[in-house]
Amino acid sequence: IALSRNCDSSDKSGRLSCFLDNNPREKEWSILLFLVVRKENMKTKILLLAMLISMCSGGSDVAEDKNIVSLSTTHTEIIQMLEGENLLVGVDSFSETELPIKKIDAYTVTAEELLILDPDIVLVAFDFNGIVEGLENLDIEYALLPPAQTLDDVYSQIETVGSIINKSDQANSLVSEMKSDIDDIIANSIDTPLSVYHEIGYTYGIYSVNENSFIGEIYNLLGVDNIANTIEDPYGSGYPVLEEEQVLASDPDLIVIGHSDYLNKDLSTRQGWENIKAIANDNVYFLDENLANNWGVNTVDLINVLSETTKSNDDPGLIYKEKYTDNDLSSGSNTQNIIIATIIVIILTAYILISRRSKSKVQS
Repeated sequence: IALSRNCDSSDKSGRLSCFLDNNPREKEWSILLFLVVRKENMKTKILLLAMLISMCSGGSDVAEDKNIVSLSTTHTEIIQMLEGENLLVGVDSFSETELPIKKIDAYTVTAEELLILDPDIVLVAFDFNGIVEGLENLDIEYALLPPAQTLDDVYSQIETVGSIINKSDQANSLVSEMKSDIDDIIANSIDTPLSVYHEIGYTYGIYSVNENSFIGEIYNLLGVDNIANTIEDPYGSGYPVLEEEQVLASDPDLIVIGHSDYLNKDLSTRQGWENIKAIANDNVYFLDENLANNWGVNTVDLINVLSETTKSNDDPGLIYKEKYTDNDLSSGSNTQNIIIATIIVIILTAYILISRRSKSKVQS
């Protein structure tokens, strides 16, 4: 009643203003409260906006300015596939690159000779010439990534390299694609019994692969009968030495030569070999040595080539490496970022609408 005597009762929106005009202390506290609330609202909006910008622009990995030396063709190719080639300051002599990167003989180089490249980290597959000890003595960071013996080793090394060059999202996307493609290849592998002899050395002894080797695991996944699968080697390397009589007695349906250690490609000139089924039926395949020796991004093509060889002896080519090169490996992480950004926009919009409604109620 007192309020209506001092204010126009027909102006409902003016009641609070009229009351505050007649109560200076209340007016002061109201203004302070309004400023505090407005400040907190602004902080919240800025925080949400910062989160939005962060998710849109910072979700993908950003490579640091690192100097990387790769003494392994396999890991050079992984870095290239993950779009980190600009970080390389030195690579082994077998790595292919169009950039002006120092080529290094990984068999003979010493840690001291790498100092001129000022590496932040050195990737090593083999401890040639005491390189690991030398790097440790000079306090140079290194990652020893030896030849894979299983598919899990392959995936793990791709993810490790991705972490080193800050391309983890791309590495995870690549591994996911590889797993999916390998599952498809295995699902469509040969469904009839087939025996294979895989040779990795001949002149200085007949070397093959057993179940403990990387290629041995591939044959098992493809359901192929590897004649050396259960033959043990004294070093546990997965590469046993066979007697010639063992090969002749097994009479394999298919022979795969995964090395260049032979005098000619006519295996029928080997004494007694002309009667082996694989040779008599011209079912001998010469596997590209680089494909056989590298275990990174070429792995899917290796499995596909071996699978097609067991079915038709035709070379399908390196179709998967080209596929991964053409694909945008960051697309998966970009999609995730878009989803998160959309959620933040929805939350921000809802917050603004609620704030406006609350403000409208207070005014009324």
